[in-house]
Amino acid sequence: MNTYTIETPTLDTLADFFALHPDPQDVAKRLPILRQNVAAGRVRLENLLILRSERGIEGTALISAAPQVPVFPRFRPDVMPEGVTALALALRDRAEPERKLLLQDNLAPLRAAPVEGAGWVLDEEHVMYETDLRARTFVPDPQARSVTPDDPAVRVLLGALGRAGFELREGWHLVVLPDTSGQPVALGAFGPSGRPEWASLDQIGVHPSARGQGLGTRLHAHLLARAAEQFTMHAGGTGADNHAMRRILASNGSRHVATQMYFRPA
Repeated sequence: MNTYTIETPTLDTLADFFALHPDPQDVAKRLPILRQNVAAGRVRLENLLILRSERGIEGTALISAAPQVPVFPRFRPDVMPEGVTALALALRDRAEPERKLLLQDNLAPLRAAPVEGAGWVLDEEHVMYETDLRARTFVPDPQARSVTPDDPAVRVLLGALGRAGFELREGWHLVVLPDTSGQPVALGAFGPSGRPEWASLDQIGVHPSARGQGLGTRLHAHLLARAAEQFTMHAGGTGADNHAMRRILASNGSRHVATQMYFRPA
């Protein structure tokens, strides 16, 4: 039986935090940045957690200074459930009430029970997709038009889609597709993701009365076409049980790259 301890690194042992990262070249880039952030006070050493057992380093986690940013713990692929619980418990003790914990299948085993055993509640499951905007030609939809959230018809549609409080972010563009009478029935937005050369989309939705006509697929393809004018890649996601959106993503060339489990404090 393994004995698990939680450690925080020192400046001299900061490299231990990257012990589970598989790419040495990526670590060579990340480690100096982390050192700079610690030196500047943007990251506190006590918010860098290392899970250790007799086998060595079993897991790591960074608690961001921004409480809205989830914690993405990284574990050894063969970590025992008791190890997951130990790190999740340490994170629960340090987490703000609004902080979420996120398991991602390329970083951690997707097992809910060990995390729930540490006082977290499974909230939702997401699937993440990426689209290479250079890999194919995306053609803008000729019926799509750019709008603003202040357009009265757009405001009505936003309300019908449960997004009455929608605000357009800086650098983003809002687009509608109309029905045969010219009324907007499908709504989405695109803009920068915050990563260089990467776009994000917000597939706000299709009015319930117009669903089942392929408008969602058309809207998504149009948003990708517009994003391809400025960006080279797209990243996005949806609920794991949103099979309609997953079909849209797949049909427009998006690739499933990760599955995530979101937990909130109990």
